[in-house]
Amino acid sequence: MTTPDEPRLAIDLDRIDRRWGRERILRAVSLQVSEGRVVALHGHNGSGKTTLLRLLATRLRPSGGSGRIFGHDLVKEGAVIRKRVGYLSVQSGSYGPLTARENLTLAATLCGAPEDRVDLMLERVGMQAHAHRLVRVFSSGMKRRLALARLLLQDADLWLLDEPYASLDEDGRQLVDGLLVEARDVGRTALVASHEPERLAPLVDATLELEMGELRAPRAERAS
Repeated sequence: MTTPDEPRLAIDLDRIDRRWGRERILRAVSLQVSEGRVVALHGHNGSGKTTLLRLLATRLRPSGGSGRIFGHDLVKEGAVIRKRVGYLSVQSGSYGPLTARENLTLAATLCGAPEDRVDLMLERVGMQAHAHRLVRVFSSGMKRRLALARLLLQDADLWLLDEPYASLDEDGRQLVDGLLVEARDVGRTALVASHEPERLAPLVDATLELEMGELRAPRAERAS
């Protein structure tokens, strides 16, 4: 339990494991991130970054250990957690046969967001001119912008961003930079997995290193 003078925890993991068959993807990961912190997560391909983000988003269950998001149990209270978490995956997550606007309208219905925010979010990510085009003809960068619009539409308390700069041109990358600055300004919590430590360094409060499924303690301690 926190006292009035202690920061509240957005993420609280205690020796979390995740296995695929006999392979151990995450190894006794313990991590605490206070509310309102923006944290970078670095690591080579295969280090477990995506697995960790998917677990925090309740897309995966831990094989061992325990965890809480805003005080809610990762396993027992997944439905509550999902209402407060926005997950930007490495996949676009969009429906090709639908237009950009139809995709966001569906997302608004699913997350309970006002439909009148759809056009505002499309404009925010520079996609208003493509609102009525089918997503299946979009470039990877356009799909990424649409995924960012969907993230903003949800207005979540915790962002879990997996390679948010992927496929974006420089304007799109600056858009992500601005969103991270804004997240810090409004007190939103974010965990950002990226291969671009130099770009993220001035935008985050702390940096974590994940190597072969293990968080490196000296840097992990800076997250809370």
